[in-house]
Amino acid sequence: MKHDGPNFDKTWATRCDVVLTAKNDPAACRMIRCHYLRRWPGVVTQVQLLLCNRAAVGLIVFALPPRETDVRYGKKCWELARLWVDDSMPRNSESWFVTRAIEHLPVDVHMLVSYADPSAGHEGKIYRACNWTRDGMTDEGRTTPRCDYVHPVTGKHYSRAAHVPDGVNVIRVSRVSKFRYTLDVSARRRIDAAERQGRLPI
Repeated sequence: MKHDGPNFDKTWATRCDVVLTAKNDPAACRMIRCHYLRRWPGVVTQVQLLLCNRAAVGLIVFALPPRETDVRYGKKCWELARLWVDDSMPRNSESWFVTRAIEHLPVDVHMLVSYADPSAGHEGKIYRACNWTRDGMTDEGRTTPRCDYVHPVTGKHYSRAAHVPDGVNVIRVSRVSKFRYTLDVSARRRIDAAERQGRLPI
């Protein structure tokens, strides 16, 4: 999130749009390399671009979260797994982008979850600005830390030892506990529908 410069306002909004695209879109591939993780999540479910004056300046990638996420929240969840906006865009572009991206979700997706990585200097300011709910840390309640398996040359990550191909040497890297944020999309849709009808839900 940017700390100085102009704010994203109605004038900027008239110049911007959010569109669905494919994982192999050249603009999406370029921007995924700009994200600090520099790779796609495991199971991509939807890719969206932020356009400004028809030029791609931002990327959001939704993905399937771990299976236990649906159990944790009792409804179908997607993960907002990647968010990147070009530094040329004004402050609050990210929160506008996230809010508009939600409008493109399938109707059977009822909950979103995302994570802010403190090792990358992320605390979840964008999610808080969008009225997401803080839901603890990823490793709360665990007695042993989780690890990734990383190829020392290519940097390729494997989330489980079973995913490492035979004969490939990797190193174990402890995962950093991340801030977890959620958004009840079903509740947001009810509020939006009520506001369009000029009333708030009971």
